[in-house]
Amino acid sequence: MNLRQLEIIRAVMRTRSTVAAAQDLGMSQPAVSNAIKAAEKQLGFELFDRTSRRLVPTQEARILLADAEPLFLMHEQIKQTALQLKAGRKGELRIVASSELSESLMPQLLSRFAKSHPGLELSLETQRVENLLEYLEVGISDIGFAMRPTPRPNLEYVPLAELEVICVCHRDHPLGTLEFVTPTDLREAEIINVRGMASSLIEESFVKSAVNYSPSFHVRFMNIAGYCAEEGLGVTFMDELTAANTRYARLARIPFRPRTPITLYAIVSAEKLRQRLINDLIRDARGEINNRLSLIEKFKGGSGSSECRGH
Repeated sequence: MNLRQLEIIRAVMRTRSTVAAAQDLGMSQPAVSNAIKAAEKQLGFELFDRTSRRLVPTQEARILLADAEPLFLMHEQIKQTALQLKAGRKGELRIVASSELSESLMPQLLSRFAKSHPGLELSLETQRVENLLEYLEVGISDIGFAMRPTPRPNLEYVPLAELEVICVCHRDHPLGTLEFVTPTDLREAEIINVRGMASSLIEESFVKSAVNYSPSFHVRFMNIAGYCAEEGLGVTFMDELTAANTRYARLARIPFRPRTPITLYAIVSAEKLRQRLINDLIRDARGEINNRLSLIEKFKGGSGSSECRGH
């Protein structure tokens, strides 16, 4: 017997009527009657005593349905799981992000996302960009977040925002009084270099200004450079989203000229159908970034020592 046959028998047992059972099941009365007759023929015994225009379940039917009850409970659980998956309220989403985004964006984004997707299992890995791309290629992670990642043919890059690179230094640094900073202003400065694609953008700006780019200190991640700048090791460069992090209590943020944009991407496999949860996370990421950027002071004509407003 299949589950549908058992469901029909169960409905008739509950209502004692093929008419009422048909209404509950969204079937016609003849279809319910025929299903009962077919089940009895298949089983080789009667399921109902047809007396007084009522259908009274036989002892055999009661025993059969008692054993089948766990199946109905399991079926109901499966239906609920399907509805939760459809609504994005169940499942697993594996996320990988660069170090600076893991600190400046992901906690707020995932808090927002988890509230709208209760019951969802989330995981976050923090990796350098090249490792991050490998995680996505081999399927260790479902979605990644990085700035200016190198293109790979089997990955899809979804732009989320174009950010400006700004200069940051300790708030007592002489550069903190400037309205904006150029490579010429940094000719004698101690520069903290962040290895990777972002540093190549800065170096290009220095070359165009005919200024030698000669950092005195090197780090792997942008957020670490910010903490080093707070300790007076020198000046460094950040995207405006990372610089807006309120954890940097002692930093001055100064616009950098020439303007140097850097794009923030969500990265997914180009070879897999994008699941609903990933689309939801991309939507929420755009919303979180837009909200954050709307709170950041752009320093157009403002004081160089002003603090960015974040969160």
